[in-house]
Amino acid sequence: MYWALGLSIGVLAGIWLWAAPLLGLVGWPCFVGWALFFAAGGDHKAIIKAGAPAISGILLAWIAVVLMAPLSFLGQFTLPIIIIPIAVIMTALAYIPSLFAFVPAQFAAAASYFGVLGAAAAVAFTPATAILGVMIPMVCGVLLGWLSAMLPKWIVPGVMSPKKK
Repeated sequence: MYWALGLSIGVLAGIWLWAAPLLGLVGWPCFVGWALFFAAGGDHKAIIKAGAPAISGILLAWIAVVLMAPLSFLGQFTLPIIIIPIAVIMTALAYIPSLFAFVPAQFAAAASYFGVLGAAAAVAFTPATAILGVMIPMVCGVLLGWLSAMLPKWIVPGVMSPKKK
C-alpha cells in the first residue's frame, strides 16, 4: 500500500528536480508545499486547505519586507513592529472558516518567502519577484502532493493512499 505512494512521490520529486531549474524555478519551496498538502489531510480538500493560507503567508511576508524601508527610522524595533501585526493577522485569518484555518501553511510559506528572498543575490530576486519565486513552486508542490496521492489509486487498482487517523 505505502510502496505505491512512495513510488509516486519519488518519481514526481525526481521529475520536479529535473524540471524546476529548466523552468527557472527554485526547487525547494515545492517540497514545502508538498509537505503542507499531506499535513492538511492529503486529499482533494487539502489543495485549498494548504494552498490558500500558503498564498496569504507569502503575500503577508512580502508586505513585511516592503514595510522595512519606510519604517527603518525605528531602528532595532522595525522588525518587531512589522512582524507582530503580521503574525496577528495570520493567526486571526484562521477564523475565516475553512479557507485560512490551516495556520501552519501561512507560517511555512512566509518562512519560504524569506528563504528565497535571502538567496536573492544568487537568483536575482527582488521582494516583488520573490513572490512568484516562492508561490509558483509552492503551488506546484501542493498540486504534486495531490497527484502523488492520486497516482496509486489510478495505477494500482484497490490501492488507497494513506489517510490521516
